Amino acid sequence: MKRIVLVISFLLLPLCAFGWGEKGHLISSEAATYGLPNDMPVFFYKSFPELVYLGPDPDRWRGAGESLDGVNPPDHFLDYEYVAHLDLPPNRYRYLMLMIDSGTLRRYGIAVDTAGFLPWRIAELSEHLTNQFRLWRFSAPRSTERAAIEHEIVFVAGVLGHYVADAANPDHSTINYNGWVAPNPNGYATDCETHERFETVFVNHAISIDDVEPRLDPPKPRPNAFAAALEFIRASNALVEPLYRIDRDGGFDVFRPVSPVAREFTAKRLAAGASLLRDLWWSAWRNSATRAPRRRLTPAPTN
Repeated sequence: MKRIVLVISFLLLPLCAFGWGEKGHLISSEAATYGLPNDMPVFFYKSFPELVYLGPDPDRWRGAGESLDGVNPPDHFLDYEYVAHLDLPPNRYRYLMLMIDSGTLRRYGIAVDTAGFLPWRIAELSEHLTNQFRLWRFSAPRSTERAAIEHEIVFVAGVLGHYVADAANPDHSTINYNGWVAPNPNGYATDCETHERFETVFVNHAISIDDVEPRLDPPKPRPNAFAAALEFIRASNALVEPLYRIDRDGGFDVFRPVSPVAREFTAKRLAAGASLLRDLWWSAWRNSATRAPRRRLTPAPTN
């Protein structure tokens, strides 16, 4: 019965919000440029303004057309409660088959895209970035080819920043993404304004790059982008209740004095996302120094 109530509540909840507001994404991408190790190509450092601009870019794609609007939203989240019991593969299509074969879709009464694809999107873009850096290493300096590759690298790295920042937002890791839909003995907000109240209104009012930059973690190599993204989203999901407690207690109310607890929580989440993004940029460059692993191709079926 508890599961049925949860699913029905979720289905009745309007699909409202997308990601951090534009300011949050800009701050996260800018903070990622801080402390980036100095062993990357010079052009990448010169591209920091464009990398920051591209942070909010996938939110700018909304309303472009029915096909893009169909595929874009699920890449911004993973409702972790739906998949916590599964051993998730790094291939998104095998993940979809697992959701079907495990009975997860039937158990919760959800569609194939309801749970979301965020860690797969992060891993796909990270691997794309690694491959482009690999191509750059073998391109001729000052050639048209190298210039084109550099443009692709900056675009992919900038867009990657959007999804990593989304993964840092606990609202992007839970079915309770915009109002509490699970059993609610603690009196958390159920309105469809909780998401925006935290990630946009409060950030616009109370958070700056100076709050985020000092909280960055030291650089850390990330040899497996999917594993890093999935673990990061698990950690965000563990912070859903602390987020809702702060909201319940008025921490994100901009008509009150700024709450130190709310500011610390928000700045730490933005810094966590910026730290991971910086690590993925750096790791893509480092990983590109090795040959891409050979993979056995599955023969195409014959009629």
